[in-house]
Amino acid sequence: MSTPTQEDAGAGPPTTAAGSAGAASAAQRRQDILDLVARRSTVRVDELVDRLGVSRMTVHRDLQHLAEKNLVVRVHGGIRRVHPRVTESDLTVRSGLRREIKAALAERAADLVQDGDVLALDDSSTVAFVLDHLAVRHDLTVITHSLALMRDVAALTPRMALIGLGGDYYPETESFLGPGVANQARELRADTVLVSTTALRAGVLYHPDYEAALTKRTLLEVAERRVLLVDATKLSGPGLYRVAALDEFHDVVIDASAGRERIDELREHTDARFHLVGA
Repeated sequence: MSTPTQEDAGAGPPTTAAGSAGAASAAQRRQDILDLVARRSTVRVDELVDRLGVSRMTVHRDLQHLAEKNLVVRVHGGIRRVHPRVTESDLTVRSGLRREIKAALAERAADLVQDGDVLALDDSSTVAFVLDHLAVRHDLTVITHSLALMRDVAALTPRMALIGLGGDYYPETESFLGPGVANQARELRADTVLVSTTALRAGVLYHPDYEAALTKRTLLEVAERRVLLVDATKLSGPGLYRVAALDEFHDVVIDASAGRERIDELREHTDARFHLVGA
């Protein structure tokens, strides 16, 4: 009988390099589960065991973790998706994936922001990294519906001004979403907006949640310059509700690991300037 891993034993945060790798693996498994249930509505435990190559106990533990965060609903023999408003994987899962490339995309996007800009930021885990590179800028005003970003910007005042957009709060993404947020955003104007999304297909951005798609779409409408951050995984991610066409953007900051062919296909849909990261 194999020795239980720290993850299977349900231990606390890993303290070794091997434990850290195990935590990253758990986060990736849970993201894969969420992506699958978003496409299929229901998924059985037996299928997840086969797909993920882990024990039933590990799958049950992952499902319990996701259910406790209201990201899936446990049913006999498996799980089903919850109401579309909470189908996006939670911020703690998303922010732990592909951290290096997300940070690099955000750093390049920050170069496109000018001192004195009114800057709109969405609640994506990629855009969340941009504030690390803006703290030294002068006279910025940040508009955001992300509660996590509101806290970070508030810590930088009075050097950086904050306009927080409120509405229905979604703990999964630590942000405010929906018509209330959109109505407030329409009363504002931004110089630049930075957004990411979960899916980019045939020159169109999509998102699995209606409220999130509406909020992102409205932020794009009120900005003079629109910047999209794309990591390679978003070229095949789940999406249902239209956010915007690629040709509505002025700049696309993209993960070069998407490959030349895929990037050239995207270029055919827009005149935006492409900024490759990791090339």
